[in-house]
Amino acid sequence: MSSKKQITKAQIFSAAEQRAARSERIKVREAEPYGWIAFSESGVEQNYHLFRDPETKRLACTCADFIFRGHADFSYECKHVVATLKFIARQYLADEYDHRVQQARVA
Repeated sequence: MSSKKQITKAQIFSAAEQRAARSERIKVREAEPYGWIAFSESGVEQNYHLFRDPETKRLACTCADFIFRGHADFSYECKHVVATLKFIARQYLADEYDHRVQQARVA
């Protein structure tokens, strides 16, 4: 009985929403010499390198999910891409964002 409730509850969310939720458990750091490293959520020593693709100008990931689905659908974002975008946004807000610049553009 409880498994039916869990299945029903899980189906409420889209696949993209489920990936976004799982991305919260992924740790990200900057990589040398460029890009980012997303650590596997399972804790296994499998880490993924993310970088900005110069042709598409979007993040690309070395995980199998992105390789097989991301090239066919340019709007597809694996959980590592979502985690990295959140990392970049948090870093920007903490270090670079200045509300006065935004207000000056609007005015």
